[in-house]
Amino acid sequence: MFINRISIDAAKAPAWALATPAIAHVAEFGFDFRRPITVFTGGNGVGKSTLLEGVARAWGFAVEGGAWGVDKPGAHDPMFGALTLATGPRAKVAGYFLRGETHTAITEFGGRSHGESVLEVTSRMQPNALYLLDEPESGLSAISQMALLAQLHALGRPDTQVVMVTHSPILLGVPGAEIVEVGEHGMTRGVAVEETMAFRAMRDFLADPHGIAEYMADWAAHEE
Repeated sequence: MFINRISIDAAKAPAWALATPAIAHVAEFGFDFRRPITVFTGGNGVGKSTLLEGVARAWGFAVEGGAWGVDKPGAHDPMFGALTLATGPRAKVAGYFLRGETHTAITEFGGRSHGESVLEVTSRMQPNALYLLDEPESGLSAISQMALLAQLHALGRPDTQVVMVTHSPILLGVPGAEIVEVGEHGMTRGVAVEETMAFRAMRDFLADPHGIAEYMADWAAHEE
């Protein structure tokens, strides 16, 4: 493993971050990595991306994402000084932080769509490196997500580490990955893909797409 454990000092973390379940959980319990591929999933606003960005900055990735070694963390980072990493003996030789919000702004693949540039980056991922992926499914078709799934499966080996945040039920299917679902009460580890909220929601939709659309329209009308 490149990263063995994440710790957060609650006294140094911003209040808004501690209000999210992911950050609050790690502040109380820490988080130990158990497998080469770890996938965080859950609803919006639970702190998954905030946690991953803090890990990326603590490791030395630029805040916008990109290859390792081009920037150093500083006081302008929300989790700076609060989030620390216990690392293994492996040297920081290679890696990539794919940050969905800023990915296309820092890639050299001009003229490509967001999805095309994501696949271009992931197709270059090699073993013996650390990869932090924040919602890489953004802009990818279902078939392209399956292609990415195959790439991730190939990286599931002891000399490589992948930490991913995703809402995609397809990417949750990476063989051998540990799925961690983040909810309002914290983190649940070792969740089967079929038990995740993302998978169950998609399964229900595919079983009755028109019924789900009508149900959600009624729900939205009552929320107004």
